[in-house]
Formats: sequence, C-alpha cells, structure tokens
Amino acid sequence: MDELGELGFGISRKVVGLILIPVFFVIFMVVFGLVMVINVGVGHAVILVDPLTRSTSEPVLGPTYAIKAPWVTPVDIYYATDSFENTIPCFSSDQLEMQIEVLVRWSLDPNKLRNLYNNYPRLNYKEAAIESIVAETIRLVTKNFTALETIEFRDIVRNQIETAVLEEIRTEPSLGETLMQLEFDLRNIGYPAKYTSAIEDKLVSEQQKIQAEFERQRILVLANATAQESIIKASGEAGAKVIEANATKQAIELVLESTGQAGNETRIAELYLWVQALQRIAPDIEILIVGADGVPVLIPTNSTTP
Repeated sequence: MDELGELGFGISRKVVGLILIPVFFVIFMVVFGLVMVINVGVGHAVILVDPLTRSTSEPVLGPTYAIKAPWVTPVDIYYATDSFENTIPCFSSDQLEMQIEVLVRWSLDPNKLRNLYNNYPRLNYKEAAIESIVAETIRLVTKNFTALETIEFRDIVRNQIETAVLEEIRTEPSLGETLMQLEFDLRNIGYPAKYTSAIEDKLVSEQQKIQAEFERQRILVLANATAQESIIKASGEAGAKVIEANATKQAIELVLESTGQAGNETRIAELYLWVQALQRIAPDIEILIVGADGVPVLIPTNSTTP
C-alpha cells in the first residue's frame, strides 16, 4: 500500500508540472507583451531610454511595434501637427494694455526628435520655449506702435509680429530647428471696453462730420445751380429787352423817315409806344379809333351784334 501511494503521488506531481508549464508560458508571454512590446501609433514616435547605459535610441516612427528590454523606458512623442494658442497681454507705446490672441501651428522633424528630447526630457518645449518666445516677441513689437496705430496699421503690425515670432522660434538653439511648417495667425487685438467705446464714438462723430460736409456741399451745389439759373434767366431777359429796344428804336426811325416829322420825334415815339402797348393789351383788336381827347375805342372785327 505504501508503494502504491508513493507511485500515485509521483504521477500527480508530473501531471501538475505538465499543467503549470503552459500556464507559466502564457503568463510569461502576457508579461512580455505588456512590458517588452510597444505599439507606436500614427503620428507618434518612441524613443527608448536605457537608464543602465544612460543612452537614448533613435526614434521609432509609427505605425509599428517596437521591442524593448524590461528596464528600458519608452518615451512617446507626437510629431504630427501641433499648436499653441493663447492670449498675450501687452502694451502699446502709449501704455494702453491690449490682449492679442495668437495661434501658432507646427510639426516636428522626426529626424531631430532625439535632440529635442535631450534638451527637454519632460517634452515641455511648448511651455518652456514657444510660449515664452511668442509672448516676449509680441511685447517687443507692440511697444513700437501706439494703440491707434495698431488699429490703423493692423496689417503692418500683424506682419511684423509674424516675422519676428517665426524667426525667433526657428533660431532658438534649444529647439534645434526641430519645428517644421511653422504657421502664425494673429486672430484678434483686444482693447479695453472704454477705449473701444471711445473709438466707436469717434468713428460715429467722423461719419457725422463727413455727412454734414456732404450736405453742405450738396446745398452749395444746389444754391450755385439756382444762382446760375437766375443769372442765365436774367441775362436772357435783359438780352431780349435790348433786342426789343433796338427793334423799337429802328421802327421809330423808320416812321420818322416816312412821315418827315423831323421836329416832332418825341410825340411820334410816344404814339408808337402807345400803339405797341395797346397791341399787347388787346392782340385780337383789329380796329382802333382814337377820339379827340385821346381816349381809344377798340372795336374787334370778329364781334357779333345781336
């Protein structure tokens, strides 16, 4: 009985061993997969940091898998399009505080990620370098303009800020020319509410002034046109009177010549003018009888008697 018990115990140990071997293998593979195999996503790179040798590897670009030693630390770096957006408080040359909203976009050169990590092991280059460069550069540019000039010459201010910011980022030694496809966007320049209100009031006043000047010019043009019309009309009437006077003069001279009344010019002229006046008063009268006392009797030829 003792021999049978020992035999059964030995068989049980072998069975347990055969069962534990695959279990340990599965556990090993799971641990190996979790600890030693790294999944690198699209737009990401991984740098392997070995604390024993104090070395960093060249970046492994995704999408791919990488194998590392258990003691090696993987550092994930996103190198595709990234951005920095912020509102920078700054002052104009006349000490007005402005809030400038900016957006900077870039991507990282995969071939220079190792140097970037060596300079910024915590990968805080955005806060430590880009943010400070953008803020300091904008403040240096805006202090060269008055607040009103930042409105009047907005494009010039924007171009100067963009050129200066991009140049400072490109030449920053700690970044090592890692940033590519740099883009800058000045989204807005904000002013204090009181200053904005004052500008709006000024613009309204200028518009009213322009409108008033336009109305003044319009009134002057109309008045000038009216005056010119009156002048032309008066000139025409004066010319007509001159022509009429000349015609009357010539007619009286002809009457004098035909009557031979050389010494009675005044009386003949009076009669002529008197006749002309009667013709204007009664143009339809064709028979005129003048009595001895000088009272005219007008008899229309087209009158009918009952």
